Amino acid sequence: GKVGEEVTNGTFTLTIKELVARAGTEFFVTRKDRLNTILDLQSSIGASEKGKDSGIVNLSFQHESPEYSQMVLNEITEIYVRRNVDRNSAEAKKSLDFLAVQLPEIKKQLEVSEALFNDYQKNQKSVNISLETQGVLEQIVELDTKLQELDLERLAMSRKFKRNHPNYQGIVEQISAVQKQRDALAQKIANLPETQQKLLGLTRDVEVGNEIYMMLLGKVQELDIVRAGTVGNVRIIDVAEVNTTKPVKPKKALIVVMATMLGGMLAIAIVLVQKALHKGVEDPSEIEAIGMPVYASVPFSTHQDKLTGLTKALTKGRKRKVHQHNSVLAVDNPADLSIEALRSLRTSLHFAMMEAKNNVIAISGPSPGVGKSFISANLGAVLAQSGQKVLVIDADMRKGYLQKQFGLAWENGLSDYLSGQQTLEQVTKSTNVEGLNIITRGQVPPNPSELLIHSNFSDLIAEIKAKYDIIIIDTPPILAVTDPAIVGGHAGSVLLVTRFGQNAIKEIDYARQRFEQNGIDVKGVVFNGVVKKASNAYGYYGYYNYEYKSDK
Repeated sequence: GKVGEEVTNGTFTLTIKELVARAGTEFFVTRKDRLNTILDLQSSIGASEKGKDSGIVNLSFQHESPEYSQMVLNEITEIYVRRNVDRNSAEAKKSLDFLAVQLPEIKKQLEVSEALFNDYQKNQKSVNISLETQGVLEQIVELDTKLQELDLERLAMSRKFKRNHPNYQGIVEQISAVQKQRDALAQKIANLPETQQKLLGLTRDVEVGNEIYMMLLGKVQELDIVRAGTVGNVRIIDVAEVNTTKPVKPKKALIVVMATMLGGMLAIAIVLVQKALHKGVEDPSEIEAIGMPVYASVPFSTHQDKLTGLTKALTKGRKRKVHQHNSVLAVDNPADLSIEALRSLRTSLHFAMMEAKNNVIAISGPSPGVGKSFISANLGAVLAQSGQKVLVIDADMRKGYLQKQFGLAWENGLSDYLSGQQTLEQVTKSTNVEGLNIITRGQVPPNPSELLIHSNFSDLIAEIKAKYDIIIIDTPPILAVTDPAIVGGHAGSVLLVTRFGQNAIKEIDYARQRFEQNGIDVKGVVFNGVVKKASNAYGYYGYYNYEYKSDK
């Protein structure tokens, strides 16, 4: 539509008074029903008394438009004032309507009473009332007038209140009291002569009717004046004003605080839910329950944690350089309980490998961060310390870091040998552990899996089997890549390293299935990083905090 034009769609008519917008702007008009509009207004308006018993009411209205808020609030207050005046005027009109019905009846009764009185006087030739009768007449006129007034008031109240209302009951009680007085006066009238009684009754009817009629005429005039001059008892002290510099909503500071709190709570809730849904195994018996023997339960080593932190500090900013620090726990602290657990694993492997096809051990894990490289390096050191000739190969050519634990460089490693760039002698490095050699990962190749499938890897295994008593190959996580399955096909024994509280039982079982799908049996599990419980024992596996040191 256009400004000033009337638009009709059959159900309503709309006239656009003014448009404040850019040319071409489209407006969508929605018509709400009356009930929802009232409910929306009620939810947005607020009222509160300014001070106790002050009679002053503060009104407020919330809306995104300042102009609309001001307009609505001013309109509401003006309507309230008008309604107050109309309500007071309506009370007067209701009373006038009632009197308009009663006046003709009272006037008719008065005319009948006057006619009867005049006829009686004519027939009796002007009978006069005695002094005694005059006194009784005045009393009975007063009582009958009072009864008529009370009865009219009762009729008016019956239009406003129910019969059991206290105000209505009060009028009924007044009528009963006046009626008792009149009944008592009626006994005096009965003692008067018959002529005086008749004259008294007629005179009473005329005077009472006249009193009531005049009273009602006065009421009508009084109500007409009240109705014409009704102003109400409500007035507006201040019109609505909007403070556009301080909007009540949104409270930005509060929103920021609440968003921060809710964000923190949500993050904590997500972490707790994830932890609940992905609860890691804390009892080795759960692993054994799915048919996988646990060869060793390795306690968490605080000493190794310090060594790892020191190694990271020394290697930071010094990539591609040889690091002289040695962070192999079996060398730095051979009495650590974790190393004692690995010595137990060494014994278990001695018997387990009797039936293996070769002396190659492949070590993997379900996921990163389980400590398979820690197990590989320290198991190799423990085996070498027992007098065996050991070779540890870092087959994690993507993220391997065994060289850091031995203070070596990653250059000239496995990937370089498999790609034909280096010989076996060039990639084999000695360590400060007698009998222990290592082949680092080498340069990161674009296709580690293809290098492992190549015949060069098979030739490597065939050559080193005869040179070493034990070969340990550290592989990537089995659920992340296929490299462990390729390496496992060349190994006589495959060990799966899981971490206390990190790997769920389904995750461990799925890792085993991945190996079995490639025709490889997992020999057993190394349960790593078992934490100390309140019973002063490590987890549930029975590695108690005992130490047995030699005498000095």
